[in-house]
Amino acid sequence: MKFHKHIPAYPLSDYIQHMVYVSGSTSSIPYIKELPDRGVNLVIELQEKNINTAFLDADLKEKRVMKNAWISGMQTQALLYQNKQDSSILSVRFTTGGFYALTKIPITAIQTVCLEAELLLGNSFKNLYEKLINTEDVLQLFGHIESYFLRYSSDLRFEDSLVKFIDRNIEKPIDWLITKSGYSQKHVIHIVKQHTGFSTKYLQRLHRFQKVIRDIQTLKGKTDWLTLVNEYDYYDQAHFVKEFIQFTGIKPTQYLLSQMEMEENYLVADMILQPPANP
Repeated sequence: MKFHKHIPAYPLSDYIQHMVYVSGSTSSIPYIKELPDRGVNLVIELQEKNINTAFLDADLKEKRVMKNAWISGMQTQALLYQNKQDSSILSVRFTTGGFYALTKIPITAIQTVCLEAELLLGNSFKNLYEKLINTEDVLQLFGHIESYFLRYSSDLRFEDSLVKFIDRNIEKPIDWLITKSGYSQKHVIHIVKQHTGFSTKYLQRLHRFQKVIRDIQTLKGKTDWLTLVNEYDYYDQAHFVKEFIQFTGIKPTQYLLSQMEMEENYLVADMILQPPANP
């Protein structure tokens, strides 16, 4: 499996968290999980004729069929992709509010998980896709993505925006965030929902979950579950396990095993490149 991760330079780093290129998978990996994060994910299939399938529920009954490129990241639980050995995937994970700040497309308007990217971004993205599928060098692929979205980044006020303020202070109490923002509660709720697709309270839960994920990735076999429960203010271990399963569809112990199974898993917090065999 080929795996490359790229973090763009400023000013795009304000809007795009990272880009990941994955290709050359094996039959031993039947599924790949995309975990919920606080930003939109643009997924691009570089093999033009490939059809991809994503499952929206744990029992694999509700599914989406996609090709070329699609938008995800607004879902409240993990997406399970049927892994295709001949796929070459380029994933662009935006920062919290970054996709809206660049494109001015309200996240609340994206009602469908795995919506075709061209429907949102138009002919300009169609032209980008043609350029991507005719490019073999991975660094050039990242460069094409950067050039495309740099055209959107003329509004540099995002750094000082309400959403950036909320994101930087996401661990503070909600009352504190509203008071310090200088806006009414109604306005804060509207803007955060429009720019991210989530409520502030839900963003806080996602932030806590992602911190747990990063700790497990770092500690691996030394992970102490009780320490995580106490450090991140879960009511008890049952609450911790329940919320973890809600976001991932698997138990924390299963997630730990997946991290120890494959070295590349630790490189990105929003994907499981080898989830448990029984999803």
